Amino acid sequence: MKDITIAGIYLAAGESRRMGTDKRALPWGESTLGAAGLQAALHSCLAPVIVVVPPDDALAWLPAELRNHEKCRFVRCAAHHGGQAHSLACGLQEAVASGADAAAVLLADQPFVTSETIEVLAGLYRRHRPDYVAFARFGTPMPPVIFGKQMFPSLLSLKGDAGGRALLRDPHWRGLLYEGGETASLDIDTKDDYKHAVIVREEKEGRPHGRR
Repeated sequence: MKDITIAGIYLAAGESRRMGTDKRALPWGESTLGAAGLQAALHSCLAPVIVVVPPDDALAWLPAELRNHEKCRFVRCAAHHGGQAHSLACGLQEAVASGADAAAVLLADQPFVTSETIEVLAGLYRRHRPDYVAFARFGTPMPPVIFGKQMFPSLLSLKGDAGGRALLRDPHWRGLLYEGGETASLDIDTKDDYKHAVIVREEKEGRPHGRR
């Protein structure tokens, strides 16, 4: 049986309105917030990893080794102001052009997503061949999500800021949920979110908060 190719779509074209500054560039360990999830994607089975950014993005939030990674493809999305669905469409078009059988959608503000989590989702997708496999928290699906190519036309027709969430609620599609724990689902939209996430990361690393 032909091996399934799963592209990654890393949505990094948001405007960080609620944060008030480019959240992708915020410090995160030895690197940046936006680099964390991308590094996880690049260290997983996903290929290519399509990074959707605004047209004028200088990519200063990314270290050079990630910008120049052989699996990275950058898509500059002129329609990103229209909401997440438009950024997703930009990434999906590149995934279709690459011949991907499925696409894993990841968000640049979820720094606790690991390559291991991505591999679990990919393994479930390859074994069961559902329409989608989604990370879940208490039964609620959320990114990362792997969508089969049979869902691409419906995803491309979406508008606004909903992304693929509306489709995950549609009983027409057959999906699997992976309850992977609370931390990985944390996304960072506000300064308070960021402060909380830093505390969580330091606790996970076994360091008292504030100690460097």
